[in-house]
Amino acid sequence: MGALSNIDPTAVAVWASAVVLFALIAVLRAVFKLNFSLLTVLALGLGIALSLVFDGQVDSLNLLGNIYINLITALVAPLIFVSIISSITYVGSLKKLRSIGLRSVGWLLLTNLIAIVMTLGVAIPLHIGSGVKLVDDESTAGFLTSQTAPLDQVILNFFPKNIVGDLSGNRVVPIIITATVLAIAIVSVGRQKDVSIVKRFFEQTKDVIYKAVGYVVELTPYAVVVLGATSTAATTSKADALLALLSILVLGFVLNIIQAFVVNGLLLKFVAHVPPLMFFKAVLPAQTTAFATQSSVATLPLSIRQLGTVGVGADVANFTTPIGTTIGMPGCAGVWPMLSAVFTINALGLGYSPVSYVALAVIGLLSSIGTAGVPGTAIVTATTVFTAVGLPVQLLVPLVPVSNIVGMPSTMANVSAAVTCAAIVSRQTGEFDEGVLDSARAGRHRHRAGVVVSPAGGAVAAPVVPVAAPLGAVGVAASVVASPVAAGVGAAHKPVQPGFAVTPGLSLTLHQSTLRVQADDDADDAPVPVGACGISAHAATAKAA
Repeated sequence: MGALSNIDPTAVAVWASAVVLFALIAVLRAVFKLNFSLLTVLALGLGIALSLVFDGQVDSLNLLGNIYINLITALVAPLIFVSIISSITYVGSLKKLRSIGLRSVGWLLLTNLIAIVMTLGVAIPLHIGSGVKLVDDESTAGFLTSQTAPLDQVILNFFPKNIVGDLSGNRVVPIIITATVLAIAIVSVGRQKDVSIVKRFFEQTKDVIYKAVGYVVELTPYAVVVLGATSTAATTSKADALLALLSILVLGFVLNIIQAFVVNGLLLKFVAHVPPLMFFKAVLPAQTTAFATQSSVATLPLSIRQLGTVGVGADVANFTTPIGTTIGMPGCAGVWPMLSAVFTINALGLGYSPVSYVALAVIGLLSSIGTAGVPGTAIVTATTVFTAVGLPVQLLVPLVPVSNIVGMPSTMANVSAAVTCAAIVSRQTGEFDEGVLDSARAGRHRHRAGVVVSPAGGAVAAPVVPVAAPLGAVGVAASVVASPVAAGVGAAHKPVQPGFAVTPGLSLTLHQSTLRVQADDDADDAPVPVGACGISAHAATAKAA
């Protein structure tokens, strides 16, 4: 009886309820064929309901949530490293790489600038914070200040010091720089020597990592139940302390949602020329996971994976999206620091001139470079801004509970900006797979991992996208009808024989020297790895029958 007396009946009931919800999700996926995006959103709703039913006593589920976050975070560093090397060696053009890199950084910073201007434009006229008395907590302020770094240290941290340490610490910028330098070296050596073995090694390693990512991503709806429950419990426990700060809390949510969907939606429509609703539906699992985990880094594998379902090129997705976890970040490095600053300025009754606000905006933009895509980033970034402009850091302490809650939509806004910029850069550099986009627009983005090749010819309704890939022994350029192909990237390097089964749900047909791809209507809509979804990314070759 002694051992049994230590068992918490509430924890047992919570775990039993969680298992029932997991079973419900499994049934909805397997029996009712509920698609991945809707399933993830439903899981978030179930998690919130679970927390409310048990009055926030769901701490015992933290173990499951942390396991998922650890699993998916463990794949971030190898995913970035191998994907960038594979993409650059495939592109083989330093000019193109430079174009992708500069455009990526430029658009990411622009999204943050938009968030900064929008926040100042709303918060200043509303006099947010006026009449609020903030508690001066110098002891906790010292801890916040210790989390920031001077500008020279921030710049130094961009560059690799120890690749093993960078990989183990998920330091995104050093990993990107190391992978880029190594990939450029491979391309340069390849002009004099045969480096096909090295290229094939990284290509096949990428296939393996994508497969591993796929296994973990399939757990996302179950993890979101747990993460939604624990996040809701943490939020409701701070309700009393937040009543006095309700204005900044509500405004933080509203501005982040506007940034995530309205601002990015306009950029998608008028710059990337992608239907916003279709795009957001495709990346909804990544946005939902970002909302629940408050970690752009932990969401990164899912963000990259979902981009493939709308035709964003593998080279761009694998380069731009990781950079978006440390540069830009309009939610945590744009909306929240500016909102906190205006709130504090008004609470203290300081007279800020337009020039002072411009300086505040510039400092906010610069502070977004090198921001870590992990939970708690928003308050650290705000501390950096406060220190730079001379505002008392100790007045940020009462805002910490609000920051923890606003971190949910802030992270969603960060991820939304990163995937939006990836779509824009992909469009501007000619890396967008129009066939995949057209299929997604028509609601035909259902696919599995692999391809089925049929010797029979036949017309396909999807548009034809020419690629510079020789059609095996025929020796002519193949016109590829690009559908949302979920074939492994490795398959793209093998001659495709008529009748050779690689994937259920898709078919390749050789018809008058034209390679065509067609998706079956009954195929599943599971997400696919970016590097495998676009024929334009790695063109398949075929031998003439």
